[in-house]
Amino acid sequence: MLRKIASISVALLVAGGVMVAAPAEAAVKISNGVACTKSGATSKTSLGTYKCGINPLTTSKKLVWLSTDCIAAATSAVKAAESAKLTVAKFEAQIPVIELGIAKEAANKIEIQAKLDEAILRLEGAKQKAAASTDANKKTYNSAVVSWTAAIRAYTSKIKSIETDIKRLEAAKIAAKNKPAELAFNVADTKETATLICTSGL
Repeated sequence: MLRKIASISVALLVAGGVMVAAPAEAAVKISNGVACTKSGATSKTSLGTYKCGINPLTTSKKLVWLSTDCIAAATSAVKAAESAKLTVAKFEAQIPVIELGIAKEAANKIEIQAKLDEAILRLEGAKQKAAASTDANKKTYNSAVVSWTAAIRAYTSKIKSIETDIKRLEAAKIAAKNKPAELAFNVADTKETATLICTSGL
């Protein structure tokens, strides 16, 4: 009887030891979002390396475990957002400058067009006078025809160049206006990817 009681007591003690030891030995499974206490601490698991820190994708200041992949993705997302703000500001500042450039080129085109119209009239006049003049004056008028023809070519070329510059500036203006939306999409996509990588439990 005493042996049975002793055996039962030993069994209870062993069982009690197991019951007490099990919770102490069972470590908390480290994964994204699990609370930690020491900032900068690292831990290697079968899933990868984790580091204790603040998740930059959230407003929470609590220390949590984050995988190195999560940290890299989150850091890239934050940098992308910051860079996008600076880029958007630069493009917004460029728009008034571009508009001023367009206005100047448009005014320049009007001025050159007026000179072209005058050159065309002068050319027609020189041609008429050359046709009606005597041999003594014909050479002078023919020379004027050549000069005004050359001027017309130059003015026409200048107008085409101005029109090309205006198109280029207008394209730049459209790009500057569309850039914020393009950057916002890229930033959102980068953040969405980082959020997925930093999903709690991974």
